[in-house]
Amino acid sequence: MAAHLTGRRLVLASIAALAIVVLAPAGASAHSGFVSSQPEPGAELGTAPGVVMLRFSEPLNAKLSRATVSDPDGRQFSGAVAENEDIRIPVSSNAQGVYRVDWTTVSSVDGHTLRGSFAFGVGVSPGPEALGGITSEPGAFDLALAIGRAVEDAALLLSLGMLLVRRFARREPALLWAEHRVRPVLVPALAVALIAGLVVVTGEALAAAPEPALSPVVSYLTTGVPGAARLLRVALEAVALGASLLDVRFALVPLAGALLALAGAGHANAVDPRWWGITVEAVHLLSAGMWAGGILSLAAFRPPGGWRGEEGWALLDRFSPVALGAFSVTAVTGVVRGVQEVGDVGELFTSTYGLVLVAKAFGVAVMAQLSVLAWRRMLGSLRAEAAVALLVIGAAALLAAFPLPPARVAAAETAGEALAGSALPRPGDLTLGGEAGEVLVGITLRPGRPGPNDVLIYLLPLEGEDAAARLVSRLEVDGRAVPMQECGPTCRSAHAVFDGGDMVQVRVDGRIGGTVSFRLPSLPAPDGTAILRTMMRGMHELTSYRQDEFLSSGRAVVDSRYAFVAPDEMSQEVIEAGSSSQVVWIGGARYLKPSSTAPWQVERGGPALTVPSFVWDFFRPFLDARVLGSARVEGVSTTIVAFFGDSGGLPVWFKLWIDAQGLVHRAEMRAQGHFMDHRYYDFDAPIQIVPPNVKGSS
Repeated sequence: MAAHLTGRRLVLASIAALAIVVLAPAGASAHSGFVSSQPEPGAELGTAPGVVMLRFSEPLNAKLSRATVSDPDGRQFSGAVAENEDIRIPVSSNAQGVYRVDWTTVSSVDGHTLRGSFAFGVGVSPGPEALGGITSEPGAFDLALAIGRAVEDAALLLSLGMLLVRRFARREPALLWAEHRVRPVLVPALAVALIAGLVVVTGEALAAAPEPALSPVVSYLTTGVPGAARLLRVALEAVALGASLLDVRFALVPLAGALLALAGAGHANAVDPRWWGITVEAVHLLSAGMWAGGILSLAAFRPPGGWRGEEGWALLDRFSPVALGAFSVTAVTGVVRGVQEVGDVGELFTSTYGLVLVAKAFGVAVMAQLSVLAWRRMLGSLRAEAAVALLVIGAAALLAAFPLPPARVAAAETAGEALAGSALPRPGDLTLGGEAGEVLVGITLRPGRPGPNDVLIYLLPLEGEDAAARLVSRLEVDGRAVPMQECGPTCRSAHAVFDGGDMVQVRVDGRIGGTVSFRLPSLPAPDGTAILRTMMRGMHELTSYRQDEFLSSGRAVVDSRYAFVAPDEMSQEVIEAGSSSQVVWIGGARYLKPSSTAPWQVERGGPALTVPSFVWDFFRPFLDARVLGSARVEGVSTTIVAFFGDSGGLPVWFKLWIDAQGLVHRAEMRAQGHFMDHRYYDFDAPIQIVPPNVKGSS
């Protein structure tokens, strides 16, 4: 009786442990394979980026991974996988307001789907919800699939255990009562495994698909090792079921194959090398089928005279040596897999994944204790042991539902790389920016004095760094070709002698390329820092002004007209591809007319603009401010100052035409996919911005 009570307490303890883990809050363990973005979540920018770049820690399924950027006017821009682990979304908009980024990725490593969103602001704060949400732990749909996966796993292990029990029962002297009961349990178990497997695999494919259609489901199941393993798994389950209807002996090979395919359809794919992770997982599943599956099978029987009777003990005696060896293999491979997925021991108690793994290990320990009691004939009930086995299988299914285990979360957190930029300027350089076709071009002279100089050319197309590495470019100084060497994906370097006033040209070959020319100033170019200080003071003392904007990505062109009145009023007219839209912003009220024929819409209670505010405000401190010369802009004498800005890894080159009072009459900004020219006028003019007549507004 004492042993029986001990077994019951162990079962209750394992149930309580698993329940606590499942119901406990996740705490600070929410992470994902999202590594970084440009711009960063929550960023407040002075201008919209030409390209929004999302970087992830693992290779992506290019057919199913996607992302969109929604601008404040409701326009959506779509992106695609650009460099295996990146998604790039070209944005041809500079609307003031909050931009929302939504992404869905499907890992080509193990087929898991991740989702996330964030926001950034242009001219406004994106607000407290800017960081959005990033799914790194199972959601409601994942948990539903985990239930199906637990049913499938339990049915597969039970089926393998049944075939093992049949082999034991046929050993002389044969236990015919056990052999005859295998088929009535095996066939339904394989049917359940097939149905559950179809539900799980279809659910995973639909979760990854942008829409419930056949084409993306087929793409999911035919892409890479994880897709093929999922498809093969259900196929082998169907074969095993068909074989069992003919003769149960024929079901063993396809059943073992289904378990091997199960090993290749999950997290084990991410282990480096892949064959090692899948092999350990396959051995773990097969040994678990012999041990835990055998326990489930025995629990489904009721021998003549009960388990304490002669025939019951005979079957247990035949099973126990195999169960002991299978348990040992299961435990060892389980530890290896745990190390592969958790990485840091501390994650066992600080991550939800780790806590579930601990609960699973506790359940295995309870099963082992119950097996010892049964082996010593101190506890005759196998149902308690089978109940704990089902809980352990449920915990394993829950672990498989996590998009990223802790070890891969840690890899994602340390995978953020600074934008490759050995060609970017450093203090003391002379640097200028321009565009050649669709390619951002930055040229830096070091030390920027007469005589020999190192010349660094920075190249970055819309498609990103990998595409930059493939660009063919040429450098000419006053018409003379200067040889260049590659110094990185976005970097080309050369050596040349400059006198000052030289004409430098960079030619980029190919469909997206072009030619950009730079007229160097006298060398060394005077420091422009004091002029920029005067400019910042003069521009930020304005109470009103107008601004014309010409924005090009190299592909699309947007023409805008603005009027600003301090402290928080703006009107904007945008002309793009022959259509126009209007925005009026007064305080927290934003009025939008999406087209010339559409009615006005109003949003109230949103963030307010800060006026005056300028694009260069968001790229301080200014680097390498240099005076390039002087020019008259609409009859006004100005000094031309060039400088470099860097905000969250986004390199930007500026050129401003500044008058004696510090007012900017013309500005150029050159960034990736964002080539923008501004004209400023009507400084402190009597500008009035009034709310439009919106139907139904008060």
